Amino acid sequence: MKRIRLTSESYAVKVRSPRQLGITEYRLASRAPPGGVTPLAAKTIPDPWLFVTTGVLTLGGVLMVGTSSRYVAMRYWNEPGGFFWKQILFALVGVALVFLVQQFRYSRLANRRLLLVLFLCCFGLLILVLFMPSIGGAHRWIPIGPFKFQPSEFVKLFVVVFVASMLARKGDQIDDPWRLLIPCLTVVGALALLILIEPDLGSALVIGAVVVAMFFVAGLRRRHLGAIVLLAGAAATLAVIVEPFRWRRIVEYVLALFGLAEPSYQVQQSWIALGRGGPLGVGLGQGHQQAFFLPAAHTDFIYSVVGEELGLLGTLGILAGFLLIFWRGVRTVVRTTDPFGAYLALGLTSLIVCEALLHIGVCVGLVPPTGLALPFISYGGSSLVASILAVALLLNVSQDCNIQA
Repeated sequence: MKRIRLTSESYAVKVRSPRQLGITEYRLASRAPPGGVTPLAAKTIPDPWLFVTTGVLTLGGVLMVGTSSRYVAMRYWNEPGGFFWKQILFALVGVALVFLVQQFRYSRLANRRLLLVLFLCCFGLLILVLFMPSIGGAHRWIPIGPFKFQPSEFVKLFVVVFVASMLARKGDQIDDPWRLLIPCLTVVGALALLILIEPDLGSALVIGAVVVAMFFVAGLRRRHLGAIVLLAGAAATLAVIVEPFRWRRIVEYVLALFGLAEPSYQVQQSWIALGRGGPLGVGLGQGHQQAFFLPAAHTDFIYSVVGEELGLLGTLGILAGFLLIFWRGVRTVVRTTDPFGAYLALGLTSLIVCEALLHIGVCVGLVPPTGLALPFISYGGSSLVASILAVALLLNVSQDCNIQA
């Protein structure tokens, strides 16, 4: 069998066709010229399915924020489009980040000095936010002029990057807890503890679930994995016990689960919204539940507003979007040959899908209210920008897969 090996220095090779030359197999060499970028690599584009899906979800989210926040915006600013225009601004920032991230290679994030700087920034911001004014009984936001910055949304991204870099560097030592597991849990645990103090149990649970998923795929021993789950479960139980409102939510959820009490007010209003929508919904902007019946309609329960205004078709469309992100993320994990890229793609995909499933689970009554936003859809600059940034990094890894292919 004849072969021809094309190096990256072959900028243009004029041939009639491989078959006419008797070539049955050819390869593109992975060796790049000095500078690190081949001419062919520079023309490679990221995953178009992932890019388009994220764009559609973000655009749909902007529209749903506009329709679900009218009454709240009127109360705050006497202007029904206040939240809508802010969400557009946040979306534009996210789009700019997508193109900016594509100019750099994701592997730079594995630099130890950079990780140390990012950890100190995350730790400092989580300390600082505890001294900020309380909003709704929680210290989660840092006021910056007319906007509010939520550090925990970006801490989730740092945790994914940090754990991915540790697994890539020390994956062969995964059976030695002192070399890999304990250092990872120390850093992640310190950040998760500060998030719990805010308090923000939902974000802490998401971090725990993502880390467990990454270690599971990495091949961590079952007894070590079980110890992590037990430790996280004990911490979550303690966090529920020490906060009366959390304990009340759990009790209401358990009693309603066994039919011993009515569901909580939020869940009841969410069910009314989902049931009122029917198959096709009442129409965009025609919903009634966001008129102060459904609490936090533009953030914590926006999926229910989608169900009321766009019906079952709209809710299934959102589910299909996140399913597509999951598929393309897993495809990227499987195709990449770089361990850091594989773990990074795994963590980012798990983060987006886990947050979406928890939000949807709350809206349909399967999970107690957690206060988590629906990625790309719910109102919130920190949530939207962090979600788009996660996809930008995932696109960067997928671009590297296309170069290798």
